[in-house]
Amino acid sequence: MLIERVEQRVLGALQLVDSVTQTPVKRLMQISSDTATLVRNRRGFYVITHADGLESHTEAFLQPPPPPPALEDNEYSFEIEDPQKRYLPRLVTVRLPRDPNPENIGNANSLFTPRDVAMYPASSASLSHNWSTVRVSVDQVGNSPVRGALIKIIDSAEDTLLASGISDERGEALVIVPGVPVTKFADEEDDDRGRGRGRGRGRGRDDEPPVLVNTLAVRLELSLDVTKPWPVNPDLLEQNHVANRKVSMDLTLSTGRMERVAINLT
Repeated sequence: MLIERVEQRVLGALQLVDSVTQTPVKRLMQISSDTATLVRNRRGFYVITHADGLESHTEAFLQPPPPPPALEDNEYSFEIEDPQKRYLPRLVTVRLPRDPNPENIGNANSLFTPRDVAMYPASSASLSHNWSTVRVSVDQVGNSPVRGALIKIIDSAEDTLLASGISDERGEALVIVPGVPVTKFADEEDDDRGRGRGRGRGRGRDDEPPVLVNTLAVRLELSLDVTKPWPVNPDLLEQNHVANRKVSMDLTLSTGRMERVAINLT
């Protein structure tokens, strides 16, 4: 029996993750790059096997990879597209080479740690019956659709991010918020507001407040960078959200209910 030994040094890997459920996307996606090559393995990772400028790194087996360039000195761009159109297309940039030291395996830039890439739902994405959703239509003067707008849903009370979405080429965005509780304890301020009374007023002995409420007050924020092409890189949109914020508005979410919002940017 003839045994053939094949060795290859890899440069890193991408793991696609559903931005709503935070679970790996196991379906086959189309990933392309003008300067790098990927191969999908059995675990669903997209392994980078070649990158322009790092040829010597993929050929060194009996010794550590050569020192130049420095770690994460080169940047490579990948475009990801879902053949089933359930996720929006996106760009992602990866900095190479990654750290090959096994002692640093817990670091984000470790060669042995796949780079997580969040995939955002398209407007045609499948929905669970108990998810709260917000469908946003974004246009500008002349009713021209706005693509690449980042929409964030933020818990008003906690000021924490609940979910994000991106408008597609039709200006339509779907933001899925799976964690809205069916019921939650109401505080005194919420109860007074629901009964139409001002803060600080007392209750009568027979005026018992409701113990539970089933809505969540949130804030919708929209940001847009008109200089970015389509498809966009959501990582950059998230990073520059505050600087590019155009809209902020209040909403109320309930489990299993869909809110529809139309935004016109002037």
